[in-house]
Amino acid sequence: MSEAQATFAPESILELSKSAKKQWELGQVRLIAAGTLSDAGTLQRSSEAEATWQVSIRSIEKEASFTAALPAQVITLIAGDFVQLEVEGEPHGLEPLRPLKFTSSAPVEASQPTEELLTVYVAADPLKVRPTVRVVELSKKREQYLFDGQLGILIQGSAVLLLGDQQQAVNLRDTVAGSDAQEPRISGRGVMAVVSFDLA
Repeated sequence: MSEAQATFAPESILELSKSAKKQWELGQVRLIAAGTLSDAGTLQRSSEAEATWQVSIRSIEKEASFTAALPAQVITLIAGDFVQLEVEGEPHGLEPLRPLKFTSSAPVEASQPTEELLTVYVAADPLKVRPTVRVVELSKKREQYLFDGQLGILIQGSAVLLLGDQQQAVNLRDTVAGSDAQEPRISGRGVMAVVSFDLA
C-alpha cells in the first residue's frame, strides 16, 4: 500500500452509500473508516483487525447488549428521540446530537427504542488513541476547517467541500477527512459531527 493509499485524502469524500452493510447486536452497521494514528497524528488506513480506531453509522432497532472490541467509545444520536444505555450499572440517556463518551470493556445494555434510531459510533483503543466528537452547526459565512486526525460527517442539511478554489458537494451522512496541509473547509447549512483522534 502506497503512502497516498494509506492515508485518508481530503479530496476523496467517504460515501456512506459505498460502505458495506453488516449487523451488530442492536441493528445494522455501515463502517465509514477504520485505521491507526501515525506518530504525526494523521489517520492511516488499516484492516478492522489491526485498527486502533473506527467510525461507523449504526442503527439501534431493539433492546439488546453489546461489547466493544475498542473500549473508548463515543455515541451520538443523529436520528430519533431517545434511548437509554446502561454502562457498568450506570444509566445514561442518549439524546439527539449530544455525544455520550465512556470507556468500558463490559457489555453495554440498550433499552427498547420507540423507533429505529441512527447513531454515529466512534470507538478507539484507549491505550493508543483518545476519541472526541463535537457537533457543530455549519454556516455559509464561516467555514468549518478539518485538520489532521479529524473526520467530518454531515448529519443534517447540505454542504460543500472546499479545497483551494475547487468545490464538491457533500451528501447527507458522507464523511470528509481533515488535513493540515490541504486545509479542507466545509461550507453549508446544517450540522456536522467532527470526530477527532489524538495520540493517548
